[in-house]
Amino acid sequence: MLWAARVLARTFGTVWELLSRLRRRPAAPDPAEELRLRLADARARDIETAGAVVEPVPEQVQRDQEPSEPAASDVEDLRRDVHARGRALSEKMRGASGKD
Repeated sequence: MLWAARVLARTFGTVWELLSRLRRRPAAPDPAEELRLRLADARARDIETAGAVVEPVPEQVQRDQEPSEPAASDVEDLRRDVHARGRALSEKMRGASGKD
């Protein structure tokens, strides 16, 4: 009689295991799809707010706008300054490391 109870318990356990494996678990949301939805929402908000932006008057743009390219002498001065700072920093780092 005890063996019948054990067989019945094992059968019940096996059936329970099979049913729990067959039961569909709710699928986790796809992270890529979630990001696509967030991006679409963000783009929709950007489009809505982009229409609310006031366009500047062309005369104001011309007055506020600086020349797009600096003069050649300014570029050369800037280049020399950058190189001088780089050399100074390089020499400072060599001195700090103690290796010569």
